[in-house]
Amino acid sequence: MFHLFISPIYQNFLKPFLFKKDPEEVHDNFIRIGAFLSSHRITRAFTALLFNYHHHILESNVDGLKYLNPIGLSAGFDKDANLHNIMPKVGFGFEEVGSVTLRPYEGNPKPRLYRLFNSKGLVVYYGLKNIGVDKIVERVKVRLDPNFILGISVAKTNSKDCSTDVGGIDDYVGSLKILEKANVGDYYTINISCPNTYGGEPFTTPERLDPLLATIDELDIQKPVYIKMPINHKWEEFDKLLQVVVKHRINGVVIGNLNKDRSSELIKDEIPEHIKGGISGVPTRQLSTELIRKTYMNYGNDLTIIGVGGIFTAEDAYEKILAGASLLQMITGMIFGGPQTIGEINRGLVSFLKRDGYATLSEAIGKGAIK
Repeated sequence: MFHLFISPIYQNFLKPFLFKKDPEEVHDNFIRIGAFLSSHRITRAFTALLFNYHHHILESNVDGLKYLNPIGLSAGFDKDANLHNIMPKVGFGFEEVGSVTLRPYEGNPKPRLYRLFNSKGLVVYYGLKNIGVDKIVERVKVRLDPNFILGISVAKTNSKDCSTDVGGIDDYVGSLKILEKANVGDYYTINISCPNTYGGEPFTTPERLDPLLATIDELDIQKPVYIKMPINHKWEEFDKLLQVVVKHRINGVVIGNLNKDRSSELIKDEIPEHIKGGISGVPTRQLSTELIRKTYMNYGNDLTIIGVGGIFTAEDAYEKILAGASLLQMITGMIFGGPQTIGEINRGLVSFLKRDGYATLSEAIGKGAIK
């Protein structure tokens, strides 16, 4: 009931005020507020009262992990693991923190966030800003809700010495060894596709991806491991990466990362030349959904798919599930729609599943793809 009041308040009052402020400043303030809300039992309970929604039809078991609903917070929002104890109260079914790197990195030069009002997107240029794996491990050890699934996105430190294949692999492996030794996180995502780093994306070709995954295989990780994929590859190139992925001990793929194509007709805003970075939100929606559909058609029996990109409504979420995504992640849709958006999407999904005669969420996965 409360969501009916929160949405117009956010859209008509809070959002216009926030969108006049610097986007990174707003983001940092939300992190502080979320950290405060998570630190007290009363504030956690009040947050759940306002936002949380649960229905058994949304529950699923994916790669041995039980999710209360399929909507997750994507990596890139909670970079330093400040929010994992409040996100379940907001209504998320899981969260992916990071991306985490072996060494801390202060981030790329500002500006690092730029709003695309008409396109419903953001230009993101953080460059893997984070406090480093050691400090993040200490934070994620404190988990107030053991049933809330926590993923950890792992990337290579944004520095010159990690821009080579050998340096990059050593950095990934170093972080994974620390995470494994501490036994934190329920799954790991290997972020090979962040476009805002020194040297670009060295592991988004088959020749370079194969040795990275072969080295990770040797770690004998027992938790699910996923690969964060680029979305600007044509299917033939994307498929070649998937052919490498299925050869290794990888459970699935996250489709996908930021859109690097500024010529897209979906970008309705003029982006100043000094604004660098990849684009999130609506301009990624169609690209990711089509790749999800083709991946499911060709690898649905071999790879779990986590769908990311342009999820603003229950319709957007349901489209990706029907295309083949078992789980979903979002950030930009929450920023433009407000924190009640997560509950609204979950309510909508329940309605769609019942309308179409599905008893569980899992029954609907891939029903819009032709295998």
